[in-house]
Amino acid sequence: MPKPIVSLDAYVLPDDHRIFKVSPGKTYRFYKEVKRSNAIFLDIRGLDDFDGHPITWSDQEIVKAIASDRWDRELKSRARGNDPKGSKSVNRTDRTRLGFLKALLGEAQKGDLVIVPVEGYTKDVLIGEMLDEPWDTKSIVAQDGEDGEFTYIGRRVKWRATQPKRFFSGDMIKALHTQTAVFQIGRSLHEEVYRLAYRNFVYRNNFVAEFHTGKARFTSEDSAVLSAWLNGFDYLQSRFREGGVLPSTFYQMGLSEVPDGEAADLTINVNSPGAYVLKSPGGFALALMGMFALSACDSKTVVDNGVTVELKTVGAGSNAAGTIIEECINDMAVALGEARLDQARDLCARAEKDAKVTTAASLKTVPKKSK
Repeated sequence: MPKPIVSLDAYVLPDDHRIFKVSPGKTYRFYKEVKRSNAIFLDIRGLDDFDGHPITWSDQEIVKAIASDRWDRELKSRARGNDPKGSKSVNRTDRTRLGFLKALLGEAQKGDLVIVPVEGYTKDVLIGEMLDEPWDTKSIVAQDGEDGEFTYIGRRVKWRATQPKRFFSGDMIKALHTQTAVFQIGRSLHEEVYRLAYRNFVYRNNFVAEFHTGKARFTSEDSAVLSAWLNGFDYLQSRFREGGVLPSTFYQMGLSEVPDGEAADLTINVNSPGAYVLKSPGGFALALMGMFALSACDSKTVVDNGVTVELKTVGAGSNAAGTIIEECINDMAVALGEARLDQARDLCARAEKDAKVTTAASLKTVPKKSK
């Protein structure tokens, strides 16, 4: 009999994955164009006049184009009666902008994220994923106020999430307000962005899974059922580490004590609707997503045959995480046995039906029940 195949809408990120804050122009004026065009670009005119593939462009010719663009704008500014600023020759600011452009076009890898700030606190910050390899660029025609339309050179992105700026952490808002046009977001802020872009993910051996509830009025019974289901498996993990005989029923396990230092991290936000977010070192958190989907399978089949897990990778993310999750699921199923696994399935069914709990996991194959 074939193994059940569990498909997780979860993403494995490489350890060197990066997130870039990229400004949509001075005063955020290209924000709408960036969002509409599904591309991110810097406000540098004239790059479309270059011949050949962008990877062949020299730093010298790029910085000259940047200086020429700046000087053209300077002359127009003077014509409007503004005071002179700078000279025609290449300056430090031009070289700095060259660095920003090279970071965006040539350093950001396929799969890296960009976070695009916006004016004010109630409008949506954009979070997008780079779709192409470095130096694979896209031409974007955008209107720049009264100056007219210009062609800019940028990178294609897939918008994965949006969120009003006011809902970000204080540290992230501070980073978004930094005047630097392009810079890397520190790793301490990565998880905040991944929660929005991917929801379920693996990064640097941290496995994060979301259990969403769409119920309009989440009750104490709803919380008790889901919490008992989660704690039962958490207790099982602690028994793996410490040994000992399991209680005779999964219901007892759901109420058993698990030392704080051994339990997976759990964040609860049930603002009707809301989510339980589980985080663990190793595959446990995402294995529970798989267990939730497996409630549609016969327990004997799961125990006897084991399961196969599929999940997604971003950039150079490793497929090894899938094996880790598979082993965790299979070890838990065998340890519980059919009777306790049936009881876990009953709690899961109640959470699905009564508390409207869902996960981003599904069964690709559902074997027939064992005789």
